[in-house]
Amino acid sequence: MVVRIRLSRFGCKNRPFYRVMAADSRAPRDGRHLEILGYYNPLPGQDGGKRMGINFDRVKYWLSVGAQPSDPVQRLLFRTGLLPPPPMLAMGRKGGPRDTRPIDPLTGHFITSKEPDSVEEAQDAEDKEEQTEEAQ
Repeated sequence: MVVRIRLSRFGCKNRPFYRVMAADSRAPRDGRHLEILGYYNPLPGQDGGKRMGINFDRVKYWLSVGAQPSDPVQRLLFRTGLLPPPPMLAMGRKGGPRDTRPIDPLTGHFITSKEPDSVEEAQDAEDKEEQTEEAQ
């Protein structure tokens, strides 16, 4: 039996509310579950933020015994600090080659490195550092 940590939808039409559940992978989305681990409300509250409550001890237990989080739950657990960031690669175009530059998982923007592009730029940067040290 493969256990997955996934979201189960509750709420009315156009007003979703989710419960974070540990369930058998063969069970339907809103069907039989093993344990309720928390909740997630994607609609903004009065303060403008999304609400979530998760029982961290039980989530850690299920992950330790081999439960696999679904993609949305993996993103939620990353935001809470339980999991490392999921691998993200940008696609150049649909069906095309993937861009291998790393992406910041919180913002979705490319992470630019501070390394110089050429040897000349590296030498110029070293010269500027030496000049500032001599001036002091």
